[in-house]
This record gives sequence, structure tokens and C-alpha cells, in this order.
Amino acid sequence: MASSHLLLDPRIIASTANAKLELGTVQKQPANPLFGEEYFADPPKPWEARLDNVYPSVIYDEDESLFKCWYKSFIVDEASNKTPLDQRPLRAYGESRREEGLLYAVSTDGIHWRKPALNIIDFEGSTANNLVMRRATHGIHAGGVLKDAREPDPARRYKFIHRNASARRMAACFSADGLHWSPPVLWRQHDAVGDCHNNAIWSPELECYVCITRGWSDGIRTVLRSESADFLNWTKPVEIMRGADAHDQIYSMPICRYGDLYLGLPAVFHKGDAAAADWDTVDTELAYSVDSVNWERLCPGDALIPRGGGQYPNGAYDCGCVYAAAPFIHDGAIRIYYGGSNGLHNNWREGSLNLALLELDRFAGYAPASARGTALLETNPLKLTGERLTLNAEIEPGGSIRAMLLDGGGAEVGGFGFADCLPLRQGGASCHLRWRARDIAKLGDQTLRLVVEFQQAKLYALNATANLASD
Repeated sequence: MASSHLLLDPRIIASTANAKLELGTVQKQPANPLFGEEYFADPPKPWEARLDNVYPSVIYDEDESLFKCWYKSFIVDEASNKTPLDQRPLRAYGESRREEGLLYAVSTDGIHWRKPALNIIDFEGSTANNLVMRRATHGIHAGGVLKDAREPDPARRYKFIHRNASARRMAACFSADGLHWSPPVLWRQHDAVGDCHNNAIWSPELECYVCITRGWSDGIRTVLRSESADFLNWTKPVEIMRGADAHDQIYSMPICRYGDLYLGLPAVFHKGDAAAADWDTVDTELAYSVDSVNWERLCPGDALIPRGGGQYPNGAYDCGCVYAAAPFIHDGAIRIYYGGSNGLHNNWREGSLNLALLELDRFAGYAPASARGTALLETNPLKLTGERLTLNAEIEPGGSIRAMLLDGGGAEVGGFGFADCLPLRQGGASCHLRWRARDIAKLGDQTLRLVVEFQQAKLYALNATANLASD
């Protein structure tokens, strides 16, 4: 049972009037970029030739009180190796011989990161690097890491799902510590194109792992989904999402469980219209699902993490492409780490790890469709189970929120009308709805509808003192 109901979930909403769903506002960490590629650094890290999409997998490990990040680098990229940063704007970019590696970094605060010398993987005669896998040893390409707390076998506590470039097949690797990885285990029956940020999570409702990967259909990229009970035997990947056209392709989509929903962060690749201002860039948007099978994009065309301004080479660190990791909650906020790059997808660009923050539950919310207008939102039947009814809401200066309760027949509950409600004029994560003469606790265990009237405000969530009548 969720602690709050996100209003982006259509199961909550019966109707709206003069209201539209808008994405929440992320705050980019002022310290961004948190780290970047260091091939030309002093001292150099010659195995970080080009971070490219970065494809970060980031967790906060409660057992070790440590942030951990696994990220992608081309450890060999001949074009990048041979072209110093100041020469790149003067030369045409072209792909060359490459080899991919999986690298590891740690942080105690999630802001300041360290790339430890692990002494695990040889690179050019030395193991003094932060490599944990490379194509030469594990065949890896475009993968994602999962720490699986429910796994009874310590040797399989960490899991890695990827496209095995050597075998040209989807595969998994396992590890006890996230550093020393087993040889790849190829998918036994099915396969996928998988040329993206493959990722997997455990679904408690379905009692299986859910993998999100990539397919191709009609010349455009698509999102595929597969299931497995043991991370070894996977079902045939099935398409669950595709973009509108070649200029709106879903490149990858890390997912997470959030309350009673699944949320995805599709990376939308703008490839098809060379005349468009956003051509050859990648934006991260927002999608949701109630079952991990049926997905819908929210506010298509709007970026959850906006790209920075400018163009290569002097533009922002994330002006060209944004590829997010799966979000998670830490210290009372939603953290979205992401790979950003400062150039176009098919051009010179330097990649980096970055962080965007969201307040709890504020992925998307309802705002008035006209800036100064009054909006209405009516919920489906709710079963009141507590002594408080609260909203997660933003309220601008001069804005307000009022609410009323309706009974099963649609009639106003006496004492709980708009006129009886004490208007909310200050937003917050837990805005307490109150009525002048009556206490909601006196209503007992009833099934009612909540109608909210609001102006110059945005509603994100209905908090935990009420549940859907069908729960």
C-alpha cells in the first residue's frame, strides 16, 4: 500500500476541469558535473577515452553507507585518443575502433566522487584503474547493475544485464561485491538488439525480474520488456513503447518502483529532422506504468531534466544529451543521476556524471490550464482511513486551494463543502485540508470523493490518510 497517491496516476482521477498535467521541476546540483572523462587530465586516466552516454547505474548502499556508481566508458576510442580537446572543434568527427568498459566510482555524499584503483582488470599492462569489466574479458556493451537484496546466494548479490557484443546476444553477469564479476551467461532462448542502457528490477507483484531493453522496428528504436524468475531464463522480449517517428525515438528507459507505480525515464533521441533546433540531441522524459507492462509517456515532448544551454564546445556540460539512471530516494529527496554530454549525439562530445533533485512525489502534477484560472480535480472514490487528509502541493503567491467531500451519490457531505474549507495559501509536502466546523476523523470508515478547487497552484499527491476504495 503506497504512503501517498501520485496524482499523475489516472486511477486516482475521476475528472478535471481547466487543469493540465505538468512535469515537476528538477534542481540540478550546483556542483555538476560531478565527474567527467579524464583521458587528457593531469594525471591522465588513459582508459577513459570517451564517456559517451555514460549509462550510469547509481545506488546508495545502506549496508556500507556509500554511494556506488557503475558507468560506461569507451576505454579505447581511436578518434578521441588522437584528438586533443582544443582540436576537436576544428576537425570533423568520425567513429573509429572502440572498446567498451564498465567503470566504478564511490562517494560518501553523492557529490564528491572517487575512482579507486581496483587492481582487477588489466589495461595496457596495468591494473591500477577503476575498471571492473571490459569487452575483452566480458564482452560487455550497454548494461545496467542491480544490487539484489533478496538474493539468497551471496555470489549473485549484484547482477548485470547487458548486450554481449562478443557473442552478439543478451547476457547476465553476477558478483558478490559489484567489483569481481562472473563470466557472462548468455540468454538461453531469446534475444534482443539491446544496444542501449539495459536495466532490470525485481517486481514484487509479479515475483520476477523485469528487464527493459531495446528493439528496432520500421527503422526506429523501440522499448522491449522481458521477464525472468532467475535472471537466467528470460521470456521473449515484447515491445512496450515506441516514439512517434524518427525524430522521436526511445533510446533507452531505466525504470524504478515508486510507491504503487512503475516509473520510467525514456531517453528520447531526436534524429529524423536535421532542420530542427533539437536535431541529434537526447532528452530525458517521464513515463509511468501500473503493472510494468503497459506504459504511457507523460507530457511527451517535455524534458524532465532539461538540457543545458549553448552548443559544443562552449555549451553547458549537458547541452547535447541527457541519459538518466533510475531515480531513488535519499535524505528526503528524489535523486536522479544522469549522464550528460556537451555535444550532439553523433559528434564530438565529452560526457560526465551529473545529479538532478526532485522533491518527494513531485514527478508531475496538475496545474490550472490557464495561468490565472481556477481548476477543479475530482478523485475516484477514496476510503478514508485516518485522521488527516493532506496534499503535496505548490502554491504561488496569491494562489489558494480549497476542497470538498462528496458521498457515494455525488452529494456534498454536510460541513465539508468549499465554503466550509479553510483555504490553503502555502504549499508543502503535507498540506493539511481542514474544514471549519467538522473534523474528518469523525467521518469514520467511509468511501467518499475529494474535489479540489485550486488556482495558481500545482497538485502532486494525495497523502497517506486515504486509499483508493478498491485497495
